[in-house]
Amino acid sequence: MNVSIKNISLIRGYLFKLYVTLVLTLELTNSSIARAKEVPTAREMLNQAQNYYLQGDYDRAISLLNELLKTPQQIDSVTIDSNLAEIYRHLGQYNQAIAHWKTAIESIETKNDEVQKPKLIALKIDLATAYTHLGQTSLAIPLLEEAISLAKQEQKPEIEGAARKALGDAERVAGEYDRAITAYTTSLNRTQDYESIVKIFNGLVEVYQLRRQQNLGFAEGAKLEKNQGLFIKYNQLATTDRVKAIEYAKRAVAVAADKNLTSLATVRALLNWQRLLPKRETTISFKRISSLLARLPASRSKVYLLIELAELEQPEAIEILSQAVKTASGLGDKRALSFALGGLGNTYEKRGDLKQALFWTQKAQLAAQEVFATDSLYQWQWQAARLYQVMGADDSARDAYQGAIASVQSIRNDLLNAEKQLQLDIRSQVEPIYREYLGLLLKSGDKAQITEALNTADLLQLSQLQSYFEDDCLEIKSGSQINKAFTRSDTVIIRSIILEDKTYLILRLPNGTVKSYPVKIKAKQLETQIDNWRYLLEELSSERYLALSQSLYNLLIRPLAKDLEAIAPSKIVFINDGELRNVPMAALHDGQKFLIEKYAISYSLGLNSQGRRKNKIDNYKTLAFGLTVPKNGFPALINVRQEINDIAKFVDERQFLDREFTQENFQQQLDKGYPIVHLATHARFGGSTESAFIQAFDREISLTELESILTSLQQPIELLVLSACQTAAGNDRSLLGLAGIAARAGIDTVVGSLWSVNDAQTVSLMEDFYKYLAQESLNESEALRAAQLEQIDLPLGHPGIWSSFVVIR
Repeated sequence: MNVSIKNISLIRGYLFKLYVTLVLTLELTNSSIARAKEVPTAREMLNQAQNYYLQGDYDRAISLLNELLKTPQQIDSVTIDSNLAEIYRHLGQYNQAIAHWKTAIESIETKNDEVQKPKLIALKIDLATAYTHLGQTSLAIPLLEEAISLAKQEQKPEIEGAARKALGDAERVAGEYDRAITAYTTSLNRTQDYESIVKIFNGLVEVYQLRRQQNLGFAEGAKLEKNQGLFIKYNQLATTDRVKAIEYAKRAVAVAADKNLTSLATVRALLNWQRLLPKRETTISFKRISSLLARLPASRSKVYLLIELAELEQPEAIEILSQAVKTASGLGDKRALSFALGGLGNTYEKRGDLKQALFWTQKAQLAAQEVFATDSLYQWQWQAARLYQVMGADDSARDAYQGAIASVQSIRNDLLNAEKQLQLDIRSQVEPIYREYLGLLLKSGDKAQITEALNTADLLQLSQLQSYFEDDCLEIKSGSQINKAFTRSDTVIIRSIILEDKTYLILRLPNGTVKSYPVKIKAKQLETQIDNWRYLLEELSSERYLALSQSLYNLLIRPLAKDLEAIAPSKIVFINDGELRNVPMAALHDGQKFLIEKYAISYSLGLNSQGRRKNKIDNYKTLAFGLTVPKNGFPALINVRQEINDIAKFVDERQFLDREFTQENFQQQLDKGYPIVHLATHARFGGSTESAFIQAFDREISLTELESILTSLQQPIELLVLSACQTAAGNDRSLLGLAGIAARAGIDTVVGSLWSVNDAQTVSLMEDFYKYLAQESLNESEALRAAQLEQIDLPLGHPGIWSSFVVIR
């Protein structure tokens, strides 16, 4: 007689003739359970374990099964391990489930029993699905490819379909959306079970939504980089993805209704449909969804679906979340409980009931702490911080913000190494924590809190940089190291911090003293002025830029003017925030002079993993690569040859143009060791690592490839100059790309342009730069200032020509 532990409210997608039943989904994965011939006592124990499972008494079910494991000769150990894995999966304890699935697989493979081959495939799919749930798709995908191969050998199309569906899930979580779509659609052709079809449709809905968001992100990057063609292309792709998501959501709901399916997959289909269409266009009743959920047994997936339902149905949110709390408590699932409790706190926060909001938020924190769920904990620490701040309890708010930031920092590596779908969005999910805390610290003007704000701003900048490069291969120096690296008696640092309702300027003096200056302008207003100013600076035939040059000077420099006059520095290092990274502070105007006429200016992120030169370059041996011909849709740079020849007047130069500028030769020449590298070619740093590149003659050199080349050099480059169009152009992430490459590769200084520059206008500027650098023995910021002053004195000395070039250290 065969006995199976399985969820009575779920419908299996297919049956293995011998013993195997499998449903594959990230929310619900039921393992097939086979029974060998048993003695009555073992059978009774197994029956009792089944009863406990169905009654929700999971602890007793686990206890009985563990007891049976002690007598494996009476019952097949594979069956017991499969059952235990299923229970642990149901409880959301995936690591324990994985251990039992691996043991069961090893047992079958050791026996090499052909009869159990279908069961082996099922277990591999179960194990892979658990890995996917944990974001470990590098382990899941090979297992699923193996399962697909075995299913083909066994001529089991339905099992192959299940494996391909699971592969779609894994590829989706890995961020490989095109591959996920292929896997899902192939799975549909091999699947007949309606429950499984609904799950595949749900997977397609999610992957099309994710790809839509990705394409919208690409479109935004193209817009900021002024690439209208790509902007239109990615917006059209995003629209197509939304249409496909709606199509599959509709099909999922239709199949579930037609076949009267009642399962978690059906609830997911209904929620997807509700999210995709405005309420006026949907006929789905929330009572229907609630009714379906009420009939389903307790599980972690059910808790999360209740939380999602509460987010959609705010009037009933407290009632729904209370049910989620009850369900999670019954399961003993502290992780799910923390999200349910936190959801209650958030609902009360939105309704203005701060006392209740704080009560439930604190409970959510405790639940998360009990199971070390730091990725949950930081959210409730942040929520508590907001509540304390509104309640006027600033000390408690500071403590809570510090806790939230510490939690984010502690899981930073996990977040960066997670699969793409599981990574936190730094801008929407992490950055607000830092900025809210910065606002709290800076409002007092207290010196200690200003110093703490600077440290917090460093952590934020580091998070942004690591998010840009999608890894943590850069660490932050301590404040004392940064002071030592950046400050000399003739240098001050000005740091901007842009918050929602005001901007702060922080002046750091050579002796380490700090002073804060609040600027009462909303972030959106400031960003609008900055964007307009940049646009006007590029109008070389107009002086319309001047009014904004003076207006922004009054906002960003005049509050510090008296202190700067008293200190009389010769150099300013700007560590700018947000949109201010896009514009040249050199072109700010006090009504009589440009800022560059008073000070040498450079820019930094304030982070450096390498030691810095004390002052200037000692060896002027230069490697120059240039492109004069049109490539990849970019126009010819006809003045590059003259530029590179003129540079050779002042430095010991080795040059390679056009056909000699290949990726292979570029790497080979760099390996020979040059302190200065000059690239006169099209380049773009902005948006993301995927869209950043340098154009060689034979192909684009991606940012990832460039970093790999630069970090492999035995002798790090001291100065990297990028002199042609769109070298540093783009959005506020452009400087992240340039400065990040410099820090990660040990490059001391980068010179590049903030927007597209006509290379004819670059020739004389670059010639003067190298002249002052080599012959006058000035450092990079002083040499660039001297070259820019020469340009200002010319009849056509428009700042759109000279100010776009910046020194990044």
